[in-house]
Amino acid sequence: MTALWLTPWRLRVYPRLLLAAMGLALLFALCTGSGARVVSGRLGGDFAEFYAAGRIVLAGQAERLYEPAAQRAAERDLMPEGSGDVFVPFAYPPQFALPYALLAALPYRPAFAAHLAVMAGLLFLAVRIACRDLPWAAPYTAAVFCAAVLFYPLLRALLGGQNTPLTLCLFAAAWSLERRGRMVAAGLCLAALCFKPQLGLGLLALYALAGRTRMTLTACLGLAALLAGNTAVFGPSWPAAWLGYADWVVRTSLGMEGEMAVSFPGAARHLLAAWPRAGLAAGLVAACAVLACLGATFWRRRGRPLDLPCLGLAAAGLLLAAPHAYFYDAGLLVFPALALLDARLPHAASLVCGLWLAGLAQIFAPHLGLSPLFPAALALFGLCLALVAAPHRVRP
Repeated sequence: MTALWLTPWRLRVYPRLLLAAMGLALLFALCTGSGARVVSGRLGGDFAEFYAAGRIVLAGQAERLYEPAAQRAAERDLMPEGSGDVFVPFAYPPQFALPYALLAALPYRPAFAAHLAVMAGLLFLAVRIACRDLPWAAPYTAAVFCAAVLFYPLLRALLGGQNTPLTLCLFAAAWSLERRGRMVAAGLCLAALCFKPQLGLGLLALYALAGRTRMTLTACLGLAALLAGNTAVFGPSWPAAWLGYADWVVRTSLGMEGEMAVSFPGAARHLLAAWPRAGLAAGLVAACAVLACLGATFWRRRGRPLDLPCLGLAAAGLLLAAPHAYFYDAGLLVFPALALLDARLPHAASLVCGLWLAGLAQIFAPHLGLSPLFPAALALFGLCLALVAAPHRVRP
């Protein structure tokens, strides 16, 4: 019945119509109201922290980027009335503040609109890259993109001003370029991905274990260039300032993230809240086990192609092992979902629908006491591990 309803024509046309309707609704919302305030609270959610970081750099105070007082002052007019001294901390490496200095030259609403447009474009590019070599998906890239946009973690990332689409795009680009032998470009993508060190450095290490020496050397040179540029712009003391501030943010968030956590350290700390040390220890042990499994798997792939299940395995595994990962980071699970569909596993479509529903169930996470995306990520990690370990069991 589903196959009769989902005709090729409908799969091409209906997603485009839905995306156009969503775009018009969003345009209407952006054109009504003023500043960062909307009826539901703050327009753009976490975009305020990036916009404020751009303000600090644009004002010529780059050396104060990691001072809480400077960030609080830069965000004061972006917070709802009555929020007091509340602010959203910017704990990314300093180079990530530079593009936002350009956006900070614009009023808040146009800046958010530009950011949203760029992130939507990057998400489409990530989907297009991943689908390019999938005969069943390539003609229906718009449908896959529409499904990705409606996946709750990615929808919240887009509307909340987060950068998950950029992460997806760099993951997909590094994987695709390496498969095509363009090691230098792939390495530069890895270097850029290190704006999230827990993901970029992790993926770099996996490619090193897989024997992609030229790619990893290029990534290391790209990182060295970034470090030198940061020193020139932010001063020689930026590493200590950033690491100290990021450590404070992560330690604070580990006790507050609760049902938003989708990694082992965050979920274990939340589930064992009565025993915080035991929870943190259990989370770190589980994360190390995931990393060891990833490392062993990629080591065995030396001299062999890294196909879509490998990308899905890396995405799910690094998400589970990250010291700090919220539900919107689970947008990375698009890759293991595509790998399951491409492998034509029994009930693959049902499994992917289950993932989509787990994302939607995140709305009820405060009542569930745990992010439903955490067990979903764990299940996808296991399934991709089985695909990589036993590819002969998968039907072509």
